[in-house]
Amino acid sequence: MPNKRITILTKSIVYSPEVDYNVSMEQIFDLARIYDYQSYLFFHGAIHDRPWLNEAYLFFAKYGIIFFFLSYIYLILKRKVNAFYCTFVAMAVAGLIDLVITIFWRRPRPFISHSSEVMTPIVQGLRVYSISFPSVHTYIAFAIATSIFLYGHKRLGTLLFILAFCVAIGRVGAGLHYPSDILAGAFLGIASGIIAYWLVHNNEHKWEVE
Repeated sequence: MPNKRITILTKSIVYSPEVDYNVSMEQIFDLARIYDYQSYLFFHGAIHDRPWLNEAYLFFAKYGIIFFFLSYIYLILKRKVNAFYCTFVAMAVAGLIDLVITIFWRRPRPFISHSSEVMTPIVQGLRVYSISFPSVHTYIAFAIATSIFLYGHKRLGTLLFILAFCVAIGRVGAGLHYPSDILAGAFLGIASGIIAYWLVHNNEHKWEVE
């Protein structure tokens, strides 16, 4: 629900040519951080009095990534060599970009940044590291889904995209990531999948094709 105070203030603003309405980048980033954190509270706070949602978040946050590696069984059985190679190239590309990001910026987890507030992340059985951006689980999931989808396995790829979305939401709902972490992870995974498809597709002649 929109903030009532903000809505009232917005309606009360009257344009004046004497006032400088330019917004600095710092203000834009501050506003983005506020909405990012509010979105985090929306998803993570939804677990209160909803034990079933709590379990769903934990399941996809912890086990969702397994479905993507199980898709390799299909690729191996169907001898989809190129798609198989493509997923690994996509993960490598995403991992390299992630490494570069972490060299310059190490964003702490939301439950660390806001430790003074009442934040209870669902971390039972989860290996949680300090770096939050981007979400590794999310970019791995989207990288594999994109690679498989682009190589013509539309049904499996679509299913994996749906599961990737569930993994991403599960990571936020479990209190492990900000929404911007998973958005960046999804973008990184999809972009890496596209790059990997281009690389593998243009080098298929060097090995046995499907």
